[in-house]
This record gives sequence, structure tokens and C-alpha cells, in this order.
Amino acid sequence: MGRVPIGVDRVPRYCDEAEKSIAEELNLSFIHEIVQWMEPALGRYIWTLMDRSINPYEDTFLLNLKELKGQGYVVQATFTNVNMDHKHLPAYLRNARFDDPYLLERWERYLEEFLGRYGDLVDFIELGNEVNIYFGQHRDEWPGYVEYVKTGAHVIRRGEPSVRVGVTLALSGDRLEPYWRDIEPYCDHLSITYYVPCSIFEKSPVEEALDPGGEKYFARTLDYVVHVAGEKKILIQEVGCATDPVLDSSPELQARFIREFFRWVGEREDRVLAVSWLSLVDWNYEETRRALKGVLDQRLLDHEPFMRYLTSLGLMYEDRRKKPGYFAFKEAATGLR
Repeated sequence: MGRVPIGVDRVPRYCDEAEKSIAEELNLSFIHEIVQWMEPALGRYIWTLMDRSINPYEDTFLLNLKELKGQGYVVQATFTNVNMDHKHLPAYLRNARFDDPYLLERWERYLEEFLGRYGDLVDFIELGNEVNIYFGQHRDEWPGYVEYVKTGAHVIRRGEPSVRVGVTLALSGDRLEPYWRDIEPYCDHLSITYYVPCSIFEKSPVEEALDPGGEKYFARTLDYVVHVAGEKKILIQEVGCATDPVLDSSPELQARFIREFFRWVGEREDRVLAVSWLSLVDWNYEETRRALKGVLDQRLLDHEPFMRYLTSLGLMYEDRRKKPGYFAFKEAATGLR
């Protein structure tokens, strides 16, 4: 199990000494970062936008990656140009098809620039985040997106052969096989997100996911992912368990899941590349609604049980009191190492 890097989403952040201390306490060695193809004007990328004579610009993303790699962290960067149920392309390409020759040309150029700046500091690149949620609603765009992935994978392998390429799928809704079948030739691994079922849209107590005899048993679900991946390994980009009692869960059930989940990882270390928990601290309810406006469907943001789910995934409460899951995570990560 010591060979499986373990992380907590985006921890530690740059220059956050408290998080660095927590990362050491939890024995973290993996970090998952979010990136996006942002090009407000042709050839003007996010790292070129500041006028340094007026506002000296520090690329904190670059500085953080350098620091983390110096500490031995394994780094995953996930592009969010397709992110859950939305797509986010540069404005001048907003109406283009994913397989439009001009879009693919600009995508190739962007990736070359990105790799030239960050490529030697990244171990895994995912070319989309939970993309089956979006394409489950826009199936006509899927073939074009496969070409987009094919182009991205080719550019990355040419520019940074050591970087492993994937596309993150959500372990919910549609089954994975149809998506994985089409993108597998261009992926080095199968990247997934998994969240313990709870009573968000229907009655689904967390205890059902911890019952080895139940249909929702988490280990059976994750074994399905290993099976779908075939000869390739899996990367668990996000895993989480909400604690709000309204969702038929609790902090104690989260701790129990953590112990059993890491036991499962330990038994399958030869098939798992890395694991990242979401999240360290419970997110603030109203701030989360504002931050995700335009990222998630507004109906979800107005759905109180869904918001209670999003804002109770942490190992710590919003006031940074530690939940039982924090101590379970620490014990599991330390013991398995």
C-alpha cells in the first residue's frame, strides 16, 4: 500500500502553513489540481495576462508544483473544459465542435505551451472531469470529444512522454463501459470519482453502501471499475462520504467508510494508482452556492439536500473541528504506509 499515493483534494495549498502541517500529519503524498484551457484572446494564456511592469505576477500554481515535487508528491492535473454537466471553452471557440479542425489546432497549441511551463511537474493529466455527466445529456457531441481527447493525448505523449493521460468519469448515472470503450485507446488509466450514496434525491442510507450483502456495497461498485478498466489501472481522483444526518449519514458512518475503503485499497494496491479524498474542511453553504453558479445546474444549487451533501464531505467541520473521519483517515493512511 505504500506505493499508492494518498491525498486530500488540493491540500496543501501554496503558503498555507496550517495545511502543510496537516498534510504531514495525514501522511499525504498525492495532490489533485484543477486546470482549465483559458485563452481570453488568441494566444493570450492565463500566465501571460499580467502586465508585470504594473502588477508583478507570481505564478503560484507553478511555485506550488515545484515545492510539492521537491517534497516527493505525485501530481494530477484535471482539465475542466468539460466539467460535470457544463463545458467551458475559450470564448472565441465557444460555438465550435470539439472536432472542429481550428479548435483542435488551438487545443494543440495551448497544450504545447502548458507542457512547456508545467509538464515536468505533473504526473497525470486528465482531459476532462466527470465528462459522462455532460455527454449523457449531449450524446451528439461525444464523437467529437473523442477526437479532442485523441489530439490531446497525442500532444502530451509527444511533449512529455512520462505524463500519463486519462479522462475522469463519474461513477454515477450511466455505466462506464460505453465511454471507456471509446476513449480507452488514448488513455493510460481509468480515472473516476466515487461518492458514497446517501439520501439526496431518494432514500439511500449510507449504511447500505457499507453492507456487503447490499446492491450498493461500495467494494462491489469499485470492483466493477477495476473490471471495466481491464489491463489498465484505475486512479480514484475523488472519493468522499457526506456526514449530514439529514442525508441518512453521520460522522461515525464516514469514519467507518474510511476504514473499510482503505482496507479495500490495500487489498488492490496493484490496480490503484492514487487516491484523493474530498475534502479536508466542510464548505460553507452560501459560498459554495455562489462559487458553483454557472458550473452546476441551478436546480442542483437550489436543492437543499444536494447542497447539504456538498457541504458535509470534509474530514473537518467548517470551524475546523476534526470529525471522527479525520482520525480514521490518519490512522488508515499511517498504518497502510
